[in-house]
Amino acid sequence: MSDFLSNFSNGKYKKEDTRDPVEKKSSSQESDMAQEEVVKQGVSASNSTPKSSDSHTDNNDKLVDQIQEPSASQPVIKNSLLIKDQLFAKKRQMKRFIIGGASCLAVASICLFYYKQTHVTLPDFTNKPVSKAQAWADDNQVKLVINRVYQLDKKVNTIIKQGDKNKSIAKKKGTKLTVSLGADPKVKIKLPDFSTRSVDQARDFIKKNKLENTVIEMGYSDTVAKGGYLKQVFANASLTSDNFKREDNLTLHYSKGKEPITKNIAVPDFSSQTKDQINSWSKDKSVKVEMQEEGSNTIEVGKVISQSVAKSEKISKADTIIIKLSAGKPILVPYYAKFTFEEASGASKELPVLAKQVYSDTVPYGDFIGQSVAAGTQYFIKDTIPDITATYSLGRVYMKDLSGQTEGDLQSTFHNDYTSKGANISYQIQYINSSETKGTVVAQSVLNEFVPLTFTVAIGISTGNE
Repeated sequence: MSDFLSNFSNGKYKKEDTRDPVEKKSSSQESDMAQEEVVKQGVSASNSTPKSSDSHTDNNDKLVDQIQEPSASQPVIKNSLLIKDQLFAKKRQMKRFIIGGASCLAVASICLFYYKQTHVTLPDFTNKPVSKAQAWADDNQVKLVINRVYQLDKKVNTIIKQGDKNKSIAKKKGTKLTVSLGADPKVKIKLPDFSTRSVDQARDFIKKNKLENTVIEMGYSDTVAKGGYLKQVFANASLTSDNFKREDNLTLHYSKGKEPITKNIAVPDFSSQTKDQINSWSKDKSVKVEMQEEGSNTIEVGKVISQSVAKSEKISKADTIIIKLSAGKPILVPYYAKFTFEEASGASKELPVLAKQVYSDTVPYGDFIGQSVAAGTQYFIKDTIPDITATYSLGRVYMKDLSGQTEGDLQSTFHNDYTSKGANISYQIQYINSSETKGTVVAQSVLNEFVPLTFTVAIGISTGNE
């Protein structure tokens, strides 16, 4: 039956139908009725005829004849009639629709894939580190154009401004970012008087003005309360509070209050340590060590003789340790009263000694008067030893006879015999008419007798005229 109906496809019988819609509809109804009658007759004949190939062929021929030559009782089918297989048409239409839709979807997918490969949605990086934006750009092959500006209230490398945020952009186009350089280091900062500000106020000022190179150091103080101002130190001596810039270095010192006294530092045995080792321990433990040198006949120069705090005893940072170091064998200044004037100069071969004699109203002749360096004073080889003077008495001043000396000799006589030996003896010249040689001493007010340490003698000088 399907073979039979296939002979009436659109391709074989399709002609242009120029009839009006009413005729088309009537003709279509008549055609459908005729087709239905023919089919029924064919089915009836097929059911009543034995199943054989010859009879089947004859029946098909008769059906064809009936279709080609309809009887007078059947409706007439015009030559423009088109018998359609409606199910076939619907399937073909559906197939075309599916193919067309698939093609459109494929084209759309290709376009979308290309768009996604060449475009990307830019996130909002505002107020975020530029490193985060750069990492995203590297992953998505997007070029960043970065403009860096100083911004007081933004940290260094923080994104201040961004274009195209949360928008799709072409990768080859890239995007622009404005990034903070932080506070401008060249700006001058008017510094306050920190001596009137607490440490918390100083910290607030540093934070507010972004003073990256200004630091606060806390230290113990016995006189300033905790948090109080101690001092400020500029790194450059030419800096002042008026020309200070943000990039300059400044250290503010504030007090931690009094240092707590805790005896928790064990004292070592310094006997085997050098001076440098002791100083290193003192600095490391913040303990004051006072070193004193002392002579020793047995301990090597620079070695420890004694320490004021015993080994393993606990002390605090407020304590002081006194350590005595050997200065070697001492040279002692003797007591020169034990020696005579003649013996004094050779009493000590290691000391430079000058023995001298002076007049005295109270100390008898030859007795010891005093020495310039006290007895028992210690000197060492490394020291610069001063000259030591040992003084002995000449007794009272005795005015000798100056007769016969010339007036010119009197200066040296009085200096050498009296002034240089501690006596303040002076003279007055009187000129006397005399037959003695002119200019010689012919008279004196005191002659061959003792006089006080301070005394003036009158001396007569001959004029050479009788």
